[in-house]
Amino acid sequence: MKKIRVGVLSGYSSSKHAVALLAGLHALPHVEVIFCANVKTFSLKRILSLIKRYGWRDAFDKFRNVYISSRGNKFEDETKFITEFNLNNNVLFKNVASACAKLHIQFISIASLKEESLVQQTIDRKIDLLIYSGGGILKKKLIEATKTGVLNAHGGPLPFFRGMNGLEWSLLYNVKPEVTIHLIDQGIDTGPILAKFPIEIKEGDTISSLRGKSVVVEVKGILTVVKNFDTYLLQKSIQQPNEGKQFFRMHNSLKQWINEKLKLNWRPSRSQQFEQQER
Repeated sequence: MKKIRVGVLSGYSSSKHAVALLAGLHALPHVEVIFCANVKTFSLKRILSLIKRYGWRDAFDKFRNVYISSRGNKFEDETKFITEFNLNNNVLFKNVASACAKLHIQFISIASLKEESLVQQTIDRKIDLLIYSGGGILKKKLIEATKTGVLNAHGGPLPFFRGMNGLEWSLLYNVKPEVTIHLIDQGIDTGPILAKFPIEIKEGDTISSLRGKSVVVEVKGILTVVKNFDTYLLQKSIQQPNEGKQFFRMHNSLKQWINEKLKLNWRPSRSQQFEQQER
């Protein structure tokens, strides 16, 4: 089998998600991980973007959860499951840079995924597939610089739940939560769908714990797809523009309402095809 030349895009240096992907991809015999491009964490523009997205209190707590300590943090469950996954799989790298050093993968530190140097690196190194693990908006030039495109794990069922908080919105709509593996195009979560993987809900789960579980499902899903990439690519499903809606950050009052329902052992009952049934 011909080797797939892969590049990984990482959103921040201590990303457990990116570390898990690097280790998992490196272990696949037909995959050659050429580089990992890591977006520098600290910039005024990025900090302001986080505050705008989450509000300053939640942005601070998310920052503390990732970089300082998760103990007692309201977002602790969002990193707990990927931490356990890495430990169980003997992935003990401290951060993305150390993972790259140990696995002999080129580590590239960049200020933004929009840098022309990243596009040129992708072309020069003849990258077949980029794998997105956070970092911001991608330029068309970067998407087109690869042979196949950019693979992404979306935390909600596509095509209907595009945009932010896909897991939360699916729960609000009484739809079973899923992670969707798809190729990125110029739209927001509108690219070809390659596979879907369920997020299991158990007693005691909250939105936070389900988000944490979804990160593990995302990693496993991407590795499953890459392992048999040609097959998944042939079976891809093309999204139609009118199939989905773009969602934005869910208000905390709605999240609280969903969490109260989960406490009562409620489970969503509808599948992703619900919108077609209602037309």
